[in-house]
Amino acid sequence: MSAYSIPQTFGERGTGQYDAPLPFRYASHDGLCALDLAHTSGVLSDSIAPVDLKVAARLLISVCVGQAPSQGGLLTGLGQNKALALRLMPYRPTVTCGPDGSGPPWRSCRDIVDLMPANNKKQVFGPRGDTRTTVPLPWRYTTTRHRCGVIVDGDEPGRITDTGDWYKIWVATNAVEFMCTQLGRNGTAVSLGEFTRLLGTQHHGIWGLEADN
Repeated sequence: MSAYSIPQTFGERGTGQYDAPLPFRYASHDGLCALDLAHTSGVLSDSIAPVDLKVAARLLISVCVGQAPSQGGLLTGLGQNKALALRLMPYRPTVTCGPDGSGPPWRSCRDIVDLMPANNKKQVFGPRGDTRTTVPLPWRYTTTRHRCGVIVDGDEPGRITDTGDWYKIWVATNAVEFMCTQLGRNGTAVSLGEFTRLLGTQHHGIWGLEADN
């Protein structure tokens, strides 16, 4: 986390121009520990200096992680208007990374994580033309320079249908970014969706970070 001392704006994605969209996630490189920054109900944005956010994260970790077993924790009242909350939570990633040097540029992929949907509205991921489908598979999202892309698809060829929400897909995307892309590797997230029929891979899977040259 940054030790930058100038306040930055954090706001609900899709509602305006901010330094960073909410929700915003920090995670460990093993993917097992995650910190989510979000706004409180009824407030779309607030400002906080990254160094103050770092201090808050250290406090949350020191108080909550020492418990056995750790159940996570929540720190509220952050930001200039006290409208931000930081949540610490355990996470069990289902991520496999490729070999060194196989991944796309990290900064390019960060743009995707910041811009892709992250709401918890239930979606039906399925075949195009199926009346139940709200997100046709495969679903692709690339950066403006086409150097990194996310693919959401089924776990095998054919007419796969599963339900889920964008927040869990976004969480998995973050896991690939922190565990793989930041280390110069491509990545795959599997067993996503309510029935675990969604997965991610650079070439064939449901969703993965891929170089798009």
